[in-house]
Amino acid sequence: MATRNTDQPRQRWQILFSRRHPALWIRQAELLTEFERAFREAGLPLATSNAQHPRPRLKFAANLPVGIELRGEVLDAYFDDLVPLDKIQAAAELLPEGIEVIDAREVWHGFPSAASQLRAAEYEVEVHDGPELTSDALRGAIVRLLAAPQLPGMRRRGESERRADAGPRDLRPLLEDAEVLEVDEEAHRGRLRLVLRLDASGAGRPEDVVGALDLPVRAGPAVRTRLLFVDTPPIAR
Repeated sequence: MATRNTDQPRQRWQILFSRRHPALWIRQAELLTEFERAFREAGLPLATSNAQHPRPRLKFAANLPVGIELRGEVLDAYFDDLVPLDKIQAAAELLPEGIEVIDAREVWHGFPSAASQLRAAEYEVEVHDGPELTSDALRGAIVRLLAAPQLPGMRRRGESERRADAGPRDLRPLLEDAEVLEVDEEAHRGRLRLVLRLDASGAGRPEDVVGALDLPVRAGPAVRTRLLFVDTPPIAR
């Protein structure tokens, strides 16, 4: 079905999706291209921008770091004609293995974009090390972490990059909440829930927060379980 260029797309959908193995290393730009391909192959009338080189009007709520599981990401998608839910579901079947559409909802045009309302992300991260990792020790370290006025760390270029810029920064403003979910003292492993700021002014990283604990533990695999918003979009309610 042909697309047409317009300032006012006829319909807007918000799509809740996950990214799991074997798609963990699909980069953000590549995944956006995969959504575009799936929509076009399903015959959906994607709206396009009014730029000199028009692009489909698709936008993720948050940057997508590679290598970690994502369980609750949001995509805003605009269409030039009305698209029924079953067509969205048909397009979802064309996405790469490891990308799953969890839900899709039609959204009023006047509702702010999910990206503009993003404030934080929730993570679950494993921690592990030697016999010092007990339930009491880890819970105490989390209490002290939340009570600390400052948490020294390194300044990074961005959430999806591993390289650090020179110079320290305070991690405390990036940490909204933390709690211990479970501890296996025999295996010397634990699991934390972290809520970290994720907006235009900064992005927290689970491994940085684990590194700021006053306990000799290391960060293991992390999962971004959901996004948090100033004004929660319909798809995330």
